[in-house]
Amino acid sequence: MSNDATDQGPQGQTLTSADRIRQLSEIDQDVTKLIHSAGLAVQALTNTKPESGPDSAGDSLESHKAQFREATSRYFALLSSIDVRLRRQVYALEEASLLKPESMSQTGDATGTGGVGTVASTAANPLDISWLNSRKDTVGKDKEAELWAAARQYVEQLDKTTVGNENANQPAGNSEEMQVD
Repeated sequence: MSNDATDQGPQGQTLTSADRIRQLSEIDQDVTKLIHSAGLAVQALTNTKPESGPDSAGDSLESHKAQFREATSRYFALLSSIDVRLRRQVYALEEASLLKPESMSQTGDATGTGGVGTVASTAANPLDISWLNSRKDTVGKDKEAELWAAARQYVEQLDKTTVGNENANQPAGNSEEMQVD
């Protein structure tokens, strides 16, 4: 089978690369709708007025509930649709031998002897989740260190003001100092 005609459409017609790109564009537009639906669901949980619609006659709890139900229902329907269509695209790429099948990428031939996808198993696949998760991520550690330093500085500042106030209230001979690690 050629790379241009890798799959059959719903009516048994052969899909071309242009059809696949058109489908991906539709999926992209639905991702935007998905994010909008998530935003509407979150908005329904706030005290802001619901978007104008048939159920938004007032700012009541019932109108917020109706908006939340509608937005979450639309969100999950879009999510399911996007998931199915993306899986179809992945299967088409696997059929065209542009991507290793999922079962082979998990149990691939690591020794490099025989089998389909031997060359691809030695190179990093940019779509492989384990490769993406293994990337170095120090953002969280850096932020934690920054927060600890700020907390230490705050405690030291509190200690100085507290010791200064206690020394002003104590007789001159009894000054005790607090030790901070």
